[in-house]
Amino acid sequence: MRVNHCYVSVGDRRSHVLHGDGLIDTLFLHGAGGSAWTFEATIDALPRTLGWASADLLGYGDSSWIENRDYSSAAQAEQLTAVIDRLGLRRVRVVGFSWGGLIALELAKRDRRVDRIAVIDIPPSSSRSALELPPLRGTFRTAADGVEAVMAIAPGAAPEVAEREAFLSTAPCPEGFQKKIDPALLVRWQFQDEDHWETWRRNERETLLVRGQHSSVLSGEDAGRMIGLGTRVVLAEIAGCGHLVPLERPRELASVLGRFLA
Repeated sequence: MRVNHCYVSVGDRRSHVLHGDGLIDTLFLHGAGGSAWTFEATIDALPRTLGWASADLLGYGDSSWIENRDYSSAAQAEQLTAVIDRLGLRRVRVVGFSWGGLIALELAKRDRRVDRIAVIDIPPSSSRSALELPPLRGTFRTAADGVEAVMAIAPGAAPEVAEREAFLSTAPCPEGFQKKIDPALLVRWQFQDEDHWETWRRNERETLLVRGQHSSVLSGEDAGRMIGLGTRVVLAEIAGCGHLVPLERPRELASVLGRFLA
């Protein structure tokens, strides 16, 4: 897979974007703790005709940190609207994993250029507060420690996928390696205090809802409610994986997305 890099600056905020060759028609958004590289194995398995881009959310990877720590879905969507402007996109499909799915919803609400969305393994609201996070590590003594941390949250990931995720989402530091992330995002996930049910109900775009069969984040009950409230929603369940669908079942996810985006 050929990967190009570009940066989009809006005021004092800079977004790092990966993209393939040719025209871009699909934008990928990672989840909390991830990066633009989270979709690497999925994108590599997609049809070559897809014109893709994948963005580091603000606070992650090589994108800017937000000075006032307003890491809301709305703030991320505002920045991504500017990214779409600068990339000159007249029509774009948005694929969002976990928190990225909520940002995709928010982006579709405010930007008519978004013509369909895929929401991967996230309900419109969480039962957890912004401060209730799973155990997160910001530094790792060795590269192997970083890979072990990925495997702990995505036990079904192939070793090579876990190694790439660990390598591409960290940078060297005096202690060994550190996550390329604003430390504020290791202690607070603002989106868990948000409620997007009304946005989901009002969404009229073609929408794909993807759930990992053993997900601990998107329950079968919530997925059923989302299907019942949605107007143009189809559900796809990926067998044999938990929440980290892009890492645990990238080829299966690519197959589902390929049919939806065709």
